[in-house]
Amino acid sequence: MPDTVAPQAGGDLVQRIQERYTSLRKSERIVADYLREHAGTRLSLSITELAQTLGLSEATISRVSRALGYSGFPDLKLSLAEGAVTRSSFANIPAEIDQTDTLIGTSAKLANLLSTAIQGTQRMLDSERIDACIRAIRGARKVVLVGVGGAAAICDEAAHLFMKAGLDAISCNDHYTQVVLAANLGPDCVMIGISHTGTTQGIASALRLAREKGAITVAMTSDPASSVARAAETTLVTWSSATPSVPLYGDFLEGRISQIYLVDLLYIGLLFEEGSDRSGNLKNTASALERFYQRLGGEP
Repeated sequence: MPDTVAPQAGGDLVQRIQERYTSLRKSERIVADYLREHAGTRLSLSITELAQTLGLSEATISRVSRALGYSGFPDLKLSLAEGAVTRSSFANIPAEIDQTDTLIGTSAKLANLLSTAIQGTQRMLDSERIDACIRAIRGARKVVLVGVGGAAAICDEAAHLFMKAGLDAISCNDHYTQVVLAANLGPDCVMIGISHTGTTQGIASALRLAREKGAITVAMTSDPASSVARAAETTLVTWSSATPSVPLYGDFLEGRISQIYLVDLLYIGLLFEEGSDRSGNLKNTASALERFYQRLGGEP
């Protein structure tokens, strides 16, 4: 990792939540979710007011503060305040990248950060889960990929690769159609939902419905405890930095590269599976495209 040029906006707190989230109780996760959503802002509420806002006890707030490694709630509030002072004006841009950097300097930092994201995702890979996903996709009558915003582009790429390998794959980026598709899937189908934060409720709803219909469901997200992850049978976890992700403010750069990395891994796994004729599918696709462009009198 390159040297950090400035403290991250609430980054230390968000990273602690990311690392300890699964060990928190259900009531404590409510506090953690609130803190994560308000990372990089000043928290004016007292511990009593925060407890009343969340419908919890002050003791729960204190336990979460200590569980996250702070001496108490005042120390936790200070961490939030420090993040608010240094918050970048550009949401979802890695905190290591600064406006004062030269473009060449930025390129070096960005390459390092994206490489770190891929390596982090690789370290979190579970061989049984990735193998199970490949087996499910291989035997599926239909593969449906659902995502919105930046994740929709990853779904399009995945569907493109899977179709070339001979699979019946489709990408869908609007919640209405996602529900329609999910309602008509069966045990011989697979739905893959992609959401970096895992909080996209439309994706979670589509996965839950597809699962109810008997389809195999896979989530691709950075938060294994999120609603999208809980909605699916299997979750492929992507790496996430401590920089808070702000919804609707553009792509979370490291998250997007982690997703495409997993899509490429699934694609290669499908091509290399024993006894398959994926190479034949690719040749058929290439031959058909070649004839198409020859008739047009041009090149692809």
